[in-house]
Amino acid sequence: MNQGNQDKRKQRDYEDEDSEEEEIEQPINVHNKGDMEEEINLDFVFLDPNQKQFHSIKSFINGYLEGISFKSSELANIICDQVELGTMVGQEDEDNVFGFTTILNIGEIKSNAIGEILHYVDTKSQQYNKQHQQLQHIFQTPKKIGLFINERILNLAPQLVPILHNQLKEDINWLQKENPSNSLTNLDYLLVITKCFKDNDQQKQTQKKSTSDLNDLIFQKFEDYVFLEKSVVSFRFLSEGSKQTQQVSDYMKTDQEGQICYRLIYLIQLKDYLAQIVNIEKYVQQ
Repeated sequence: MNQGNQDKRKQRDYEDEDSEEEEIEQPINVHNKGDMEEEINLDFVFLDPNQKQFHSIKSFINGYLEGISFKSSELANIICDQVELGTMVGQEDEDNVFGFTTILNIGEIKSNAIGEILHYVDTKSQQYNKQHQQLQHIFQTPKKIGLFINERILNLAPQLVPILHNQLKEDINWLQKENPSNSLTNLDYLLVITKCFKDNDQQKQTQKKSTSDLNDLIFQKFEDYVFLEKSVVSFRFLSEGSKQTQQVSDYMKTDQEGQICYRLIYLIQLKDYLAQIVNIEKYVQQ
């Protein structure tokens, strides 16, 4: 990695004399030993990826493929090493991160982990995707596809989410200016693997309805709703844990008790993703 990539955020700030490091204060509720809730304030900053964040990143992606074992350490290394495009939210001088967004070119990165992810997508698409032929057609030019990985802790303040996506947009704009030959500047589509939920009672009532009704779904990351409206291919299927127990499995368990967990896979054009970021901001302000 060259020095220019390592100092990406510093270079951006230097080029814009009026820019300041993005710092957000967020109140967090914690419990003390007497079960009394108190509020503390944490200052969050937006950071470039680096290897000190490896263990934190790996913890986010261990369950990326429904808990199926894959080379998550390899994927975490790739995310940490790709400094030129990717944003972490954390605290100054701390290695742990609370969320991150990144895009990996699936046609350029030679990695067993990427291969396992694409095999997973293809297998599930053959089983559940009515638009499988369209997905296959798009996948014929893999260097035009970016794997969009967007992970964070469940209770991260919604106000931070648009900033994460805007930081990624700034990365793309900066890269197009500083290194236009980089393969990440030549993407047409983003591939997203995420999850959503549906109330168990509602699932029973709507089994005969079209599965395309987004309003029936509950999204762990609310921006997926915004992006799905512009997706060119999308499909979902019951998670393996839901199939076996009709509830969210242990590695996916959240506060959403009594809900069915789905895996959701979709493709969105990069230009539509960038255009929809403003709608994430509007969603948060509602």
